[in-house]
Amino acid sequence: MKRRIWSTLTALGCLVLIAADAPAPILLRAQAWTAPGGGLAGALTREPHECLAARTPETEIGRALFRSPALLGGPAARMGLSCNACHTNGRINAHFFAPELTDRAAAADVTSEWSSRVRGDGVNNPVDIPDLTGIGRRETFGRRRDPSLEHFTNGVITEEFQGPPPPPQALAGLLAYLRALDADPCEPGESDISLASAADDVHRALSAAANAEPATASLLALSAQDAMGRIAERLPARRFRSERARLEALSRELGRMREAEDIGAALETASWRSRFDALIARLTRRERRSYFNEATLRSALRE
Repeated sequence: MKRRIWSTLTALGCLVLIAADAPAPILLRAQAWTAPGGGLAGALTREPHECLAARTPETEIGRALFRSPALLGGPAARMGLSCNACHTNGRINAHFFAPELTDRAAAADVTSEWSSRVRGDGVNNPVDIPDLTGIGRRETFGRRRDPSLEHFTNGVITEEFQGPPPPPQALAGLLAYLRALDADPCEPGESDISLASAADDVHRALSAAANAEPATASLLALSAQDAMGRIAERLPARRFRSERARLEALSRELGRMREAEDIGAALETASWRSRFDALIARLTRRERRSYFNEATLRSALRE
């Protein structure tokens, strides 16, 4: 399948634009790793509940990075994959199906040569994606039964997906988030992926950036830009042209703040959050006409 992919390092993140042989038009990047079929619209508008036992500055750093392709590297990052793509909200993405990594839904080849020159073994051998809730209580991790969650997680980033070693605070935050995933606060079933939840991802990433050291703060700001990209791609271009342009302008402005010594102060000086919130409020009135709405997305996929 041939795809033209806009890099995650652009202002609005990675938007998968064209899939020549796809049975439906590519509207959302997640289609690149979602099993096709009649339930596609539902799979792209719902997700498992997040089982987060604690919400702290550290877990918020980890949560934002868990959702960002910027944490990974190589082809996976260029495709837009994040930890969250396989482990949605720390759970199992039952619809995960990327031909580069699997031959069946809800599985991934962790020794794929496509994603890693270090761990690639030349064999197509995907394994079932595990649920990460309760991972902090496990004694070993992964197929190699690593006794250290820190060592295992760092290896996934740098070896399995060829990403750069994360800053110490970023890795510590990611570990805090993983350890806070617990079955006790879990609710059964799924929740809708909404404009409000997508905007909340942006806010939480930026709040975490305001309390982080510069290298980690820059990654978190990039995570927020990526989250803005996930909003933009759900706005049909013809119906939301002006809103998409405003969202892109805000994302580019945020990109210029990434190297600020104090991102939080820079955001406040520019009244960035209030302008972002005003745009989200405007979009909320027309949310049913966006691809956050399952029926609207299903109709567009059929056209």
